[in-house]
Amino acid sequence: MEAARSGIEEVTYPDRISQLPNDLLFRILSSIPVSDAMSTSLLSKRWKSVWKMLPTLVYNENSCPNIGSLGFDQFCGRSLSLHEAPLLKTLNLKLRNQSDSLDSLIFPNIHSTLLEFSIKSTDYPCYYSTLSFPNDLRVFQTLVVLKLQGNITLDVVDSPVCFRSLKSLYLKCVKFKNEESFSKLLSACPVLEDLFLQRLCSVGRFLFSISVPSLQRLTYNKEQCYYSDDEAILEITAPSLQYLNIFDRVGVFSFIEDMAKLVEASVKVNLSKNEMLPKALTSVEHLSLDLYPSMVFHINDRFISKQLLHLKLDIYDNFRSNLLLSLLKDLPNLQSLKLNHTHPNYTVEDQPCSVSGPSSVPECLSFHLETFQWIGYAGTIEETEAAVYVLKNARCLKNATISLYSRGTENDLMMIKELESMSKGSTMCQLLVKL
Repeated sequence: MEAARSGIEEVTYPDRISQLPNDLLFRILSSIPVSDAMSTSLLSKRWKSVWKMLPTLVYNENSCPNIGSLGFDQFCGRSLSLHEAPLLKTLNLKLRNQSDSLDSLIFPNIHSTLLEFSIKSTDYPCYYSTLSFPNDLRVFQTLVVLKLQGNITLDVVDSPVCFRSLKSLYLKCVKFKNEESFSKLLSACPVLEDLFLQRLCSVGRFLFSISVPSLQRLTYNKEQCYYSDDEAILEITAPSLQYLNIFDRVGVFSFIEDMAKLVEASVKVNLSKNEMLPKALTSVEHLSLDLYPSMVFHINDRFISKQLLHLKLDIYDNFRSNLLLSLLKDLPNLQSLKLNHTHPNYTVEDQPCSVSGPSSVPECLSFHLETFQWIGYAGTIEETEAAVYVLKNARCLKNATISLYSRGTENDLMMIKELESMSKGSTMCQLLVKL
């Protein structure tokens, strides 16, 4: 009216956002706090039910200011009960404070065929939220992925829960009330295929018993701290295991059954505590290991793996050529070899290495090795000896890449000249030296 009186034409702007397809609106609403997404239902009739159809809900206690007098747990429970159940597939909870209401307020209000559920708790280290799964709810039966991280205590000894469809379980720095809680949780996952476990530095002895016939991939490591009485023990019964990644130089490991299907393994452990471990790796085709002089004292029998095709060795101590060549003697079909040498900023004390070099050229060098990579080559006497031996005797070598550990421009140039002058047993070999 005022516009007409003043002779000014009134301009209206179309609501273009409301005309966007649901998939795009879902992406927009998924990027804001759930409380704000719920508020959009007041905008218009078009928006009234949009948030209820979100396939993914992320509840972050640090970014949910608009929940009134409700506590975070109550807000999550009430809003979940309003969501249109069949459409919710992924639910993420990020907790800031301790919560003992997850079992009573959150889980019972999830009525969808949820596929993925994650809980991350970042509360002060002294306080832990407890999960006990007191009821075998429908939501647990459809889960495919479950992720639990941070200050969470699992107490499932008396739980009737069964994760009938769960294939991937991610447990990072969570507590278990006792050893039975851990084993009971795994026994409730009859079709589990992928397990990630990062353990806390346990005080005293703690047994992690992994007995999962369906397990195909296992990743196990420890948090970045150390306690003198940390005595974690890992017992593995996984006949279907195909991939194994262990990084724990404190723990003790025991394999109850053979793992004939194991194809790839990365193992960073203390062999003085795990002398039988190499026997569990004889079927692998891809292997990553630590190489250090004293390891020869920790392997009673020769480590023979005719299946091994690709080997990566991480070197942290002073390099010993005889140890490397002796190891190659036991790997007749090796096709690729990668050495990753990390040089510490402090002086490493020489460790004894009584192993002698091979009396004959290793079979893998004569007939199979095609790729050789060395990262952190420093040109020491031991390193030069190994480089000369490999390049001279690897008759099928196609590619050799050596990356230098720089010790000054003049020294680098000398190493490059020395490497390029080394004789090669393969006429196909392409040598690349990197600074």
